[in-house]
Amino acid sequence: MIKSYNGEHTCVISKKNVEATSDWIAKKFVLVLRDHPEMTAKGIIAEMLKFGVHPSRMQVYRAKKKALEEIEGSHGISYSKLPKYAELVRIHNPSSICKIHYDMPNLIMKEPRFLRMFISFKAQKDGFLAGCRPFVGFDGCYLKGPFGDVLLTAVALDGNNSLFPLAFAIAETENKETWSWFFHFFEEYFGPFGSHVPLTFMSDRQKGLNLAYEEKVPQADARYYCRHIYSNLKLQFPGLLLRNYFWEVAKSFDIVGHNKAKAKIKDMNIEAWKYLSKIPVSAWARHSFKPEIKCDHIINNLTESFIAWVGELRGKPIFTLAEGLRRKMMKKFHKRFQNGCTWTNNITPKVVKKMKVMAQQYRKCELMLATENMFAVRDSEKTHRVNLTNRTCECGAFQMTGLLCKHAALGIVYRREPLEA
Repeated sequence: MIKSYNGEHTCVISKKNVEATSDWIAKKFVLVLRDHPEMTAKGIIAEMLKFGVHPSRMQVYRAKKKALEEIEGSHGISYSKLPKYAELVRIHNPSSICKIHYDMPNLIMKEPRFLRMFISFKAQKDGFLAGCRPFVGFDGCYLKGPFGDVLLTAVALDGNNSLFPLAFAIAETENKETWSWFFHFFEEYFGPFGSHVPLTFMSDRQKGLNLAYEEKVPQADARYYCRHIYSNLKLQFPGLLLRNYFWEVAKSFDIVGHNKAKAKIKDMNIEAWKYLSKIPVSAWARHSFKPEIKCDHIINNLTESFIAWVGELRGKPIFTLAEGLRRKMMKKFHKRFQNGCTWTNNITPKVVKKMKVMAQQYRKCELMLATENMFAVRDSEKTHRVNLTNRTCECGAFQMTGLLCKHAALGIVYRREPLEA
């Protein structure tokens, strides 16, 4: 339709023409997105310009929505595919777990409402029990779909200090109830965890997470996310000097350094010292961690990195999200297997890299021998006794991480032995 205003012609597009244009753009969207799923809206607009079409932002939005629904399915319909998906997981990936929980308040209700789903594959269980440290981080994040679901994750560390996803769940919200449901199946699938197992769970203490695992897996030691502790501390007691003292308290491997840094906080701000004293030291200070774990992590970067790794899948329908995570983890595990087959050393590459850094740090230390395996090392104003037979050092880092500290490394280099041994 063309109308004339003051001698100028203006094209007016009717609602029916707008919908037809959006449908045409959507068809082009489907063709482009199938070949280039990573293409953005700006890229699509550039493709449309090749056909002489100048779509508006709303046309692009509607067209992309239609195209994604045609390729991936709608968010609502995706939930109906989950029972069949769970059955296929059990058939084609035996010994895996895929549990779905529905809300069915009465028997008259024909279609129960989806609440949550828990998934973990056999390769994840075997890898955790065979090659990971008994240290697991837990966290949750909101999904970007229309129903406000959350993604609950459990992530461990493998022998190369790389992320090792253990399980994930999609739930209606993040609270003590959903986390208790998560830990019920986590303990059932990966456990049972006896009191003899040195297990540690890291959390940010938010939304009932720590209350849930203390109830479901009471034998696991709690470790708190230090960055979250500091964020709460900073709200009440801001200051750059206090921040430095806090991280000095948290990162110290020996009790002497811990108490010394904590005394500085007490002298500077007694209320901040009281606030930190209420938090169990064993949950956030390195020197009090169990050495059997061989993990000195005080921040929960492993789960945050995993959530970032999930990426655009957070906005996909639930079926596409679950299948997309399975594919990404399968590719990641196979790639690590291929890399592992090329290693010629018994020590993983990341550990070798740490050894090289350590080789630069011991140069400023002074060695005082007692026997071949027992000696003292003077480092600045402190002197540390090292016992290579027992793999201990008074600095605490040797027994806490299982890796050579700079004091032990100095004694090994003096004996002209390789650090990797």
